[in-house]
Amino acid sequence: MQQKFLRIFKKINLDDIREHLIICGDLSASCSKCKEMGFKMDVLKCPTCGTDFKYLTFRNVKENMPKILKLSETHPDLVIVDFDDFKRIDSASKAQEFFG
Repeated sequence: MQQKFLRIFKKINLDDIREHLIICGDLSASCSKCKEMGFKMDVLKCPTCGTDFKYLTFRNVKENMPKILKLSETHPDLVIVDFDDFKRIDSASKAQEFFG
């Protein structure tokens, strides 16, 4: 059976994602919780704050699809999150908290 990536919408706790998200760029990664930057994207725990990563996102999905495929095979327990969706929802949530 051929396996492909497909966006699936599911209600999920935004705070849990904020606390356990590794954000990957082209060359390195950062921790969403403590904002530490510049570490390897294949780690499962933040080298600074010790947070266990449960979620993975890439700033540029299209250009990093080979890396996403590799990481999904080596770390199948990580949930891949769309970066644009996360930023949009996170920003709206923070604005609601501020004004609300």
